[in-house]
Amino acid sequence: MRDTTPVVLGIDLGTTGVKVVAVDVGRGVVGTESAEHPTRHPGADGHEQDPDRWWSATCAASRRLLRRLADEGRPVVPAAVGLAGQMHSLLLLDGSTRPVRPAMTWADRRVGAATARLARSPRFEAVTGNAPVDAFTAPKLAWLAEHEPDALARARHLVLAKDWLGLRLTGELATDPTDALGTLLWDPAGARWDEELFGLCGADARLGVSVLASAAVRGRVTRAAAAETGIPEGTPVVTGAGDVSAAAMGGGARLGGGLCLNVGTAAQVMGAAPDLRPGLGFVFGSADGAGFVRMASVYAAGASVRAFERDELDGGAIGPAAAGAPAGARGLSYLPYMFGIVVPRKDDTVRGGFVGSAPEHTPAERAGAVLEGVAFACADVVEAVAEQTGARGTLTVVGGVASSPRFRAALAATVGLRVRHVPAAGSPLAAAMLAGTGSGLLAGPEELLALVPGEWVDPGPEAGEYRGARARFRGRVEEMLAAAARDGR
Repeated sequence: MRDTTPVVLGIDLGTTGVKVVAVDVGRGVVGTESAEHPTRHPGADGHEQDPDRWWSATCAASRRLLRRLADEGRPVVPAAVGLAGQMHSLLLLDGSTRPVRPAMTWADRRVGAATARLARSPRFEAVTGNAPVDAFTAPKLAWLAEHEPDALARARHLVLAKDWLGLRLTGELATDPTDALGTLLWDPAGARWDEELFGLCGADARLGVSVLASAAVRGRVTRAAAAETGIPEGTPVVTGAGDVSAAAMGGGARLGGGLCLNVGTAAQVMGAAPDLRPGLGFVFGSADGAGFVRMASVYAAGASVRAFERDELDGGAIGPAAAGAPAGARGLSYLPYMFGIVVPRKDDTVRGGFVGSAPEHTPAERAGAVLEGVAFACADVVEAVAEQTGARGTLTVVGGVASSPRFRAALAATVGLRVRHVPAAGSPLAAAMLAGTGSGLLAGPEELLALVPGEWVDPGPEAGEYRGARARFRGRVEEMLAAAARDGR
């Protein structure tokens, strides 16, 4: 006879796929599963996704995970579900709660003119702590108001990525304060959607849905959703959080004065902040409802890795391809700025790539340069956020790119904090933490963090070579920014 084990599920809807994690609140992670979803690129800078594909990927990953655990003799009965997801994606729903068009993700860069117009208003920064940049939701809403007014006219609700999953699971509309603040349309001091900010975008604040605490139960799994996902009907679903705030919680950034680096499609560095005071990078809500999270990004971290794997490795893995390449890639640098740069200065117009390339550079050195370039860009952002927040503790590293030993070694050799790799941490774990807290199974999220294993990263004997390569990298970044300024971009 097989015993069933009560667990909580964390569902994290990322830019390229969804991950579902099953967590026993007394033993830690018992299983994970993932599924990819596609992106379409209308025009040169468009980046859109079909919300129904988000849902089908979630259903597939959930069913596979629950079935696999049962087949292994470890059947689980989910006690609660928590959500996390890519931030800033604009999803408009009609009166029947169906999408009026595909979702525009944070990576959509068609909105530059709208961003520039909104940035002339001081109200965004005064209310939200953030000036508009292309990644946020507000510029996308303003772009739609100008370019697709018929779609905006049909819209009745504005939701974010994880909120679509919550709607499909429970039939109820809601978001949370972290995703609400990430739209640049929410006033956290007044706890309301801001009519003037919506108006600046050419839209009505009535599009905003109910905002519930990240750990609040937003509804229960419906019969239809149970049939599609394998999660029992009636299971409570917690509102959840945007992936930046979730990763900060799941990486322990609010504990012990440390920072968390989440290296997915984009890389985000997060640390605790007491208020909305503007500064380098951005400020978001905290998933635990206490204070805020200071964050700065490398927009194209994992995106650079995936592009290299697609274009130069025919879909192969970058890690083995870089094996044998010397640290520093013999002077070759890769600047991972496919979607612009935040640190050392914000500029959404610049584009990076390989610098210093020569015929004698091998494919392995090109692969190594990509991993090092992503690590050095992350190190720049880590140091900037540490200065802003006063963090002096551990840097917890999570996310897919962090599975590369070369990435971890280059980072540990060049950043001024001790580096700890915790593969199971991050936003999927935070979604499970919120499920456990909201359902009353956990007193607080730190209970699960103590169960997650990790390892300290030793920079190894090539630390000096990595430090030299980073100095070269930083010089080339400054040259790139100077050239962009000269060209008037």
